[in-house]
Amino acid sequence: MSSAVDTTGIEKVRDWILGRHPDRTELAFDVNIIESRLVDSLAFVELVYAIEDASGAEIDFDTIDVEDFQTLNTIQRAFFA
Repeated sequence: MSSAVDTTGIEKVRDWILGRHPDRTELAFDVNIIESRLVDSLAFVELVYAIEDASGAEIDFDTIDVEDFQTLNTIQRAFFA
């Protein structure tokens, strides 16, 4: 088995975010998607569902740490490592 990180899941999340912003073609892994308003409070729940779909794991809304959702890097560490 390969020791490389499987990036398929995080790429699905990145594509979901970019799909909501047709004016953007790129999203760096260190861009704060909340501060930059790429994901606002209304879209946050949808983001959680997109991560669940891509990772295959359920996220408990009662224990969500918003820090895990700041950037693609933090999402990848929290849900795809």
